[in-house]
Amino acid sequence: MTRPGTAAAPAHPLSRRGVAALAELRAAVAFLTRIPVRGATAGHDRTGAAAFGLVGAAIGLFGAVPLLVLGPHLPLPAAVLALVLVVVTSGGLHLDGLADTADALAAATPDAAERARTDPRAGAAGVAAIALDLLLAASLLAAIATADPRLAGAALVVAAAGSRSAAPIAAWISRSRPRRLRQGLGGWFAARIGRIEVVAVTLTTIAVTALATLASGRALLLLGTVAGLAVASAVAGGVVARRGRLDGDGYGAIVEISFLAVLAGIAVLLPIPVS
Repeated sequence: MTRPGTAAAPAHPLSRRGVAALAELRAAVAFLTRIPVRGATAGHDRTGAAAFGLVGAAIGLFGAVPLLVLGPHLPLPAAVLALVLVVVTSGGLHLDGLADTADALAAATPDAAERARTDPRAGAAGVAAIALDLLLAASLLAAIATADPRLAGAALVVAAAGSRSAAPIAAWISRSRPRRLRQGLGGWFAARIGRIEVVAVTLTTIAVTALATLASGRALLLLGTVAGLAVASAVAGGVVARRGRLDGDGYGAIVEISFLAVLAGIAVLLPIPVS
């Protein structure tokens, strides 16, 4: 309350920006994880997209713990546990999108594709997509952990950050092609993505990659991430073109494709051990 006859002082611009940034971070946590965040998406007017890269990096840091602790002795179990933590934290949200997209791509006609996508039961293509996705991710992480557990932890952080950042960028690109958008979550998300969100997630990914490269002491982390994201862009573009639209499930597929591509880009650049 203010004293009688006095007006409340206007909030400082920096204070307003801090409140807005915190709200964006809370919305991103609510959107990308199963961590309860009270009132984060009230009114459904905030996506949290600007903070997707930051939240992705946090998820990766959490998942990196088994790689750093068990990686030197048990690289494959450590990789599996790391993925378990990532999936549990995110609630398997993107895996579900990948499965629905795979079922839609496997359908013979557009109508059958839409029925397959909206069916709550996963079809054969969807189950295979999840199984292969997790198998490939675990194998790639284990290969990196065998060479250098610290590099594997850094790779997981960068892959998680870059893959989550890919969703807002894909939404912004697709806004120039309205026919590829649809109503529902995908349309709602894309309508709220602008240059600010794209710049924010891009800078976040660059910063996370640079810090992870310094922490691991391996330049191949940077090179592998760039190569992986380039390949992911091409593959994701092909998936969207094949589907003819970018819906909510498509974003999940893009996240998983980008995650795998970054890990693959880093693993491929590992030096071949000399026997």
